[in-house]
Amino acid sequence: MIGIIGGGLAAAKLVEAYRESGGEDEITIWSQDPHGPYHRPPLSKRLLRGESRPEDALVHPVDWYAENGVQLRLGEKLSSLDDAQAGTVVIATGSRPRTLDGTLALRTLDDSLELRRRAGEATTATVIGGGFVGCEVTASLTHLGVQVTQVVRDPMVFAPLQAPPLSEALHDTFRARGVELRLAATELPPADLVVAGIGVEPNVELARDAGLEVRSGIVVDERFQTARAGIYAIGDVAEFYDPLYRRHRRIEHWSNAAYHGTTLGRILAGEDARYDTVSSFFSEEFGKSFKVFGDASGHDSTSLEGDFHGDSAVLRFAANGHVIAAVLTGQDEAGEEALQAEIRAGAAAVE
Repeated sequence: MIGIIGGGLAAAKLVEAYRESGGEDEITIWSQDPHGPYHRPPLSKRLLRGESRPEDALVHPVDWYAENGVQLRLGEKLSSLDDAQAGTVVIATGSRPRTLDGTLALRTLDDSLELRRRAGEATTATVIGGGFVGCEVTASLTHLGVQVTQVVRDPMVFAPLQAPPLSEALHDTFRARGVELRLAATELPPADLVVAGIGVEPNVELARDAGLEVRSGIVVDERFQTARAGIYAIGDVAEFYDPLYRRHRRIEHWSNAAYHGTTLGRILAGEDARYDTVSSFFSEEFGKSFKVFGDASGHDSTSLEGDFHGDSAVLRFAANGHVIAAVLTGQDEAGEEALQAEIRAGAAAVE
């Protein structure tokens, strides 16, 4: 039996790929969440704005799991890995939001519904944080007619991306939509509603209690296996080996969870698969989206093509003259594929 601890996107994609690849073992998923596995991007966007229903966020209808030989145990928490009583154990426990007293956090489907309910009663809101959740919630609450003040500790939104042209364009967009941006600030103005989007912590406790190696996350190889045979980790909780950059990484985004789950599903079904992609993630504010390809860590130069204030832009990050990552908007599929190929070749060429 395959036991999957955690009921998010990675778990759902593992089941999907495992069955599509011919895997026949029984599968059990334990999830603390009362809902079936769902997509998280809508929680800060369409679902929060009331443009979609909760069931629209589900990866598959709940009945799909039973139809595919999966026992879906919702609202259940295991106290140890041994409780899974499975020959193969996959840790897909995800992460939990950092919290501040007196604030709302956004991580679950129910969090999104509660925030939407509270927004309907609010005139003003303070959003803390300048990353994905903070910026997306700010945009969605503004769309709902709430006057938002966004408090960002860093001197720009999305500061970890090290992409000032993008950040500056977003500042202009937010202010044009009536958002009060307070950059390099920590003081919180009074408001009807206060939301904290200040990052997450991976849920590594079960792995640590079992004696598995944990650094920023549960350490696994490019096939998502821990040092203990038969135990794997995927998604937010996994510090996985990326052969393109020749180092371990941990990524907390939808596309990473989907890719991890799909790839491990194929591996467990007997295919010779492993992590082999140019990582990517995306965000959307006020109807405009941007993407990030690769990992800019260690870059020594950048070059900008286009303008993030407009419809099309690419900011390339290079190391020793080789492109290793990019932030982009407005590119078509062919352009994105060409850029990913450029990054793959560039990262492989860096000594």
